Amino acid sequence: MGSSNFTVVSVILLYMVLSVAVTLMNKAAFPRDTFPYPFSISCFQMIIALVWLYALTIVQRRWPSSLEVIGIHRTQSLCWDSKSILSSSGAAGAFMGMLSMGNVCLMFVQVSFYQAAKSQHILCSIILSYVWFKESQSPGVLLACLGVTVGFAINALAEVRILERRDADLAGLALGCAAGLVSSFFVALYPILVSRSMQRGLSKWQVSININAMSIAWYAPAVLYEVVAGGLPAAPA
Repeated sequence: MGSSNFTVVSVILLYMVLSVAVTLMNKAAFPRDTFPYPFSISCFQMIIALVWLYALTIVQRRWPSSLEVIGIHRTQSLCWDSKSILSSSGAAGAFMGMLSMGNVCLMFVQVSFYQAAKSQHILCSIILSYVWFKESQSPGVLLACLGVTVGFAINALAEVRILERRDADLAGLALGCAAGLVSSFFVALYPILVSRSMQRGLSKWQVSININAMSIAWYAPAVLYEVVAGGLPAAPA
């Protein structure tokens, strides 16, 4: 195996491990029967990310050349200006929707079905590309999208049968699937809005600061609702 192929395989394996690890961590973080606060958990994750980004800002100001390895150049000073943060409000809203609806989905479905429930971002990407950019896709891409959609339907039916054998309520699965579809839409929308932010001359790290900071503002009403309501209901009414 060549070095380039080894790098590609290594990156894919690392992504798989991290993806599964984060999914299991989030599933354990908000069991719907004992800690139904997915929005609060998501907001806390944003706060942790902001702490790290602020630490990077301090390091860049004091030792600018030390961060060039991760793409933070001394000529691109990271800032926390409110005008800059507000400029990424759309991308932050999509990020908030992507993450929060993904966590709601995970709260109501099993880990084994979670990725399938969120798999429709491919279909959403095709639709948004056509609506936004008037881009049509090749038959191969459409066929692959059809395969993913059929796989989603098969997984959903299998999940229904598993829950029926356990005499479990199917309303939670329906809500989880709905949240997964909404999350899929925002997963497709998010990179489009991020690209627009970067086209205005912002670095990827500056965009990350803007999005995480603005996401906390977007999360505030949802977190307030959870606090007042005592968390999301364990099952839809």
